[in-house]
Amino acid sequence: MMQTEPSPRPTTPDEDNERHGQMRRWGGLLLLVGVVWLVFELTSRGSLFGLGLGFVERSADAPAQHFAATRLVVRGASDNISLERADTGDKITVAVLRHGFGWNADAAGAALGRLDVKMTQSGDTLSVEVQRAGGLPGFIGRAPYVDLRISLPDGVALDVQTVSGDIRAAGLRADGSLSTTSGDIDLTDSSGALQVSSTSGDVQMSGTFAGPQVQTVSGGIRLDGASGLLRARSISGNIALRDLHDAQLDLESTSGDIAVNGTLANGRESTISNISGDVQVRLSRAADLQLAVSTVSGNLTSDLDLRDAQRERRSLRGSVGPGQTTLTISTSSGDVEVSGK
Repeated sequence: MMQTEPSPRPTTPDEDNERHGQMRRWGGLLLLVGVVWLVFELTSRGSLFGLGLGFVERSADAPAQHFAATRLVVRGASDNISLERADTGDKITVAVLRHGFGWNADAAGAALGRLDVKMTQSGDTLSVEVQRAGGLPGFIGRAPYVDLRISLPDGVALDVQTVSGDIRAAGLRADGSLSTTSGDIDLTDSSGALQVSSTSGDVQMSGTFAGPQVQTVSGGIRLDGASGLLRARSISGNIALRDLHDAQLDLESTSGDIAVNGTLANGRESTISNISGDVQVRLSRAADLQLAVSTVSGNLTSDLDLRDAQRERRSLRGSVGPGQTTLTISTSSGDVEVSGK
């Protein structure tokens, strides 16, 4: 007797919906892979099948302008700002280089045209502002930005802000404030009383600064050469201060390490506080010091020859010389090391 094949079991509506859902998910995944490949092809290789649809940059500079002013205000977004000491003369010189990006030359030129730099002077104050016209910079790629190169004579008061751009300075002799959100700040061979801040960028300063104030959130701080009252704040970034001269310290960090090298100001009170980071202090001169160190769960070490030393597992107190210069260090879980050269 011939046996008949059993007829297929009819699918239920729920099974049909599940099958269709899987097909839609696979289709969406394939579409996403295709878009990612297209973006990589256009931005990284610069062409699509040799059709000339590459990612293009266009730039344009403008003649430098000169201003007689004693205060400089700069505002930017994704723009980079370079400050340098004027070789001669007593005027501020501003040079502008604009950058635009797009799928092709026309799109890059259009992006470039949406940038403008407005310079206005009111009394002794020069204001430089990067302005952007309405409209999106493009489907993908870098937003248009401006490189500002500003040379200025000594003694100009600064108020410089940008959002995601970097701030660079060389040979600066000025007071005032410099700030960026996600960019880096780098000052070399500079001096003055400066307030410097960055949220997620790093700050590096070298020179002879008098009473600088530096603040970051997740960026690191490195300062070479400073004197006077020095304030530094960081959440998760490290703080490294080297070659300090007669400095009064006011340092705070949450999870970053703090390292200090130099001399303290005679007769002044210095404080260092940290939560989970380590603290290392190396004093090149320790003839006058009143030291107080405490930690909750960290270790303490010191090679100083302290008078009337009170050493416990989590605290250390004592003095060197008259004890008019005080240094107070506290941590929660970080280790502390204090040494003299």
